[in-house]
Amino acid sequence: MDPVIPLEQERLEKIRRLGSSKFNYWFGYVANVSLVVWLVSHAWHGGRMGGAQFAALAILGLLSWTLAEYLLHRYVYHVWSSFLTAGHALHHARPTDLIGVPWYLTTIAIIGIFVLLSSFLHAASVGVVMGFNWLGYIFYCICHHASHHWDVKRGWLERMKRHHLAHHGHPDHNWGFTTPFWDVFFRTYLDRGRIGMPTRSSPPERSRGVQA
Repeated sequence: MDPVIPLEQERLEKIRRLGSSKFNYWFGYVANVSLVVWLVSHAWHGGRMGGAQFAALAILGLLSWTLAEYLLHRYVYHVWSSFLTAGHALHHARPTDLIGVPWYLTTIAIIGIFVLLSSFLHAASVGVVMGFNWLGYIFYCICHHASHHWDVKRGWLERMKRHHLAHHGHPDHNWGFTTPFWDVFFRTYLDRGRIGMPTRSSPPERSRGVQA
């Protein structure tokens, strides 16, 4: 027997245990909301930020999430091989399982990025942009959960659910979730009306970096 196979299976099992506990999945929302509050609170450090400036930075943060969502999903979760691609492959294989990046890893990463950017940029502005960017991430998490667990039959969420399920059947397409804009822009959009939709338990096709 090839020793690589059981070693790979053992690695995937460790990743599954790390990211698939119910506590990790649901407490992640608590940690992420706390991060948003902490980041945005910097708007009032060292003086009061004007309402127009706050609104502009908030919009920038929300819009920046849509691009970050696309790039993270495409490259971090699919193309660049790491424990994150392996964990995401588990999601493709079992899309209704409660699998999420460990909450403490995202917390450390966000705080580290804020500290780094604040060392040469205005901390208040960085906090608002990052806070609303991360609020976009929370919104994405809720909608992504809904796409696999809720029976949504109308509206924007139903359209994006079909857009996302097309990705599960065709992993080289439809990397965005909250908007198809970046898929259209980068020419990775797949028209959901021209293909059959996979069921929630259908196995996905193989994709670069994904061993689902």
